[in-house]
Amino acid sequence: MRVSVNDPRFVPSLLAFLGRRVHLTAEQVGPTDVEISQLGSMNADARRLELDVLLRHWRRLHVDARTAIVD
Repeated sequence: MRVSVNDPRFVPSLLAFLGRRVHLTAEQVGPTDVEISQLGSMNADARRLELDVLLRHWRRLHVDARTAIVD
């Protein structure tokens, strides 16, 4: 899935946050875009829900950050 962040200054922090999860890979693919792959046997809905929960947690740490799952 692809996630877009409102400000490129937040991308390194998001990559570091997601990089601490052993079942995820995250790669910057644009100035404000991050491509995320989730490992495991979850279906698409469960993967999206998990990513949404992770992003909400990360946004609590970065109150000016906005994210959108775009893909």
